Amino acid sequence: MKVCLMCDLHLPTAQNAIQYDVLKWAIENARQAHSDCILYAGDVTCDGNEAVYDFFLSAMKETKIPFFYIPGNSDLRSDKSRESIYQKASRCKNQMKNITVFAINDADKGVCDEQFAELDEAEDNSIVFMHHPIIDHDSQTVDRLSLWREAHPETMLFYGHLHTASMDGSSVSLQAMDPDKAIGEHPCITYYDTDTRMLEQVYYPIEIPDDLDRYWGISCYAPLEQIQFAIDHHLNSLELRPNCVRVDWNELKAAVRRWREAGGENLSIHLPDVGWVDDALSVHSDYAKLLELVKDLQAERVTQHVPMVSVKDVDRDPKILVRIGEYLSEQFNSVSHELVIGIENMHMTARDEAGENRRFGYLPEECLAFMRILKPMCRHTVGINFDIGHARNNAPYSQTYPIGAWLATVGESVVGYHIHQVLHRNGKFENHMPITDVYGPLISFSSLFHCWSTERIRNAPFVFEMRPENAYKETLETFSSWKMKLQKE
Repeated sequence: MKVCLMCDLHLPTAQNAIQYDVLKWAIENARQAHSDCILYAGDVTCDGNEAVYDFFLSAMKETKIPFFYIPGNSDLRSDKSRESIYQKASRCKNQMKNITVFAINDADKGVCDEQFAELDEAEDNSIVFMHHPIIDHDSQTVDRLSLWREAHPETMLFYGHLHTASMDGSSVSLQAMDPDKAIGEHPCITYYDTDTRMLEQVYYPIEIPDDLDRYWGISCYAPLEQIQFAIDHHLNSLELRPNCVRVDWNELKAAVRRWREAGGENLSIHLPDVGWVDDALSVHSDYAKLLELVKDLQAERVTQHVPMVSVKDVDRDPKILVRIGEYLSEQFNSVSHELVIGIENMHMTARDEAGENRRFGYLPEECLAFMRILKPMCRHTVGINFDIGHARNNAPYSQTYPIGAWLATVGESVVGYHIHQVLHRNGKFENHMPITDVYGPLISFSSLFHCWSTERIRNAPFVFEMRPENAYKETLETFSSWKMKLQKE
């Protein structure tokens, strides 16, 4: 019997997100492989949207292939649908030809007595699948599952949740299907042959972005030193940050000139925040100096964060965004040469709480809303500067708006990218970290690359924005080695 195993797709609401492409591909692959059954080990949705969950179930049932499934922890994230989705799981014990399949509904990290009673009936040729690895359950369940595993060492046990593939005896961690979160390698589905007990991974194809390196650039935290780095590494894009006004302007201009002579094409200047405080416009004291630098250096681009104003204030008085837009458009329109203005998304911080008191601009719709206010006021091109790390480090909003949903929503409006990895250490998220693996533990770049290669998002300056020393060197080496590896495959 040929069993197709799937998990961790994390479908968002936006049906033009790449996750839906993966779903269509997986269904077609399962059909062409003449699968005898499909087992789905949880995390259908990114945030427990029941309409999305039901869409998935309908699509799977249309295959006419016997289908067994359980929810995962992300499917229980909505209080409105939590219980309903939990109850929709397949029954625990299912007979397929001469094989018994056990669907363990452990989305809440527990296994009930009734499931344990049936699980005890498992034989060596049975298949058990659940969402969490044994160690991730509550302590009582860990103990009971560990005893069960000792008593059934030959029974195949499959689970998801970890987003990466591994195997320990008869226990198998399944690779995620989600291009945003597949760790270590491409997203894939896994086939298991019950006769030979062999596993086969089939990968979702990711196109190689051949032209990506032509858009590479760096954001200069140490201006003179890092401009030289851009020259040495032939980077076409360069971003100066607000601290560049502290550098001797003649030295700065000379360094930028050398970069242009070496082939540099896209110079951007990252402008300070403009906000609204005590019912009045709030502008950083260096704003005018930086705008003058835009003119002097003939910068092709500027990066501007969404306005620093609370959602509560915007809801109370939507004209606040208009007033900020009027101020910014006046500044930008004073620039006589052609300019591209990128409005950058922001993210939750330790100071924020989800709700009306948080800063505006953490959701794609909010960023687009301000872009649309500013656009008709400006004589220049206005779009979105998409920061992938900000989108990822944005809980709880990153649950409903994973990277794939951002790309589906703002992709056609993107005029630039800020690229960095996010790490989770000591209970905290750290932004602006180097990229050591394109399939990292918090950000996998395969969806971004796929959307780039298939022209679902705009090709635009791809600026690495990283703080640690040697981060840019390390990141360029990672991307170069990844590209060479794919070209050999």
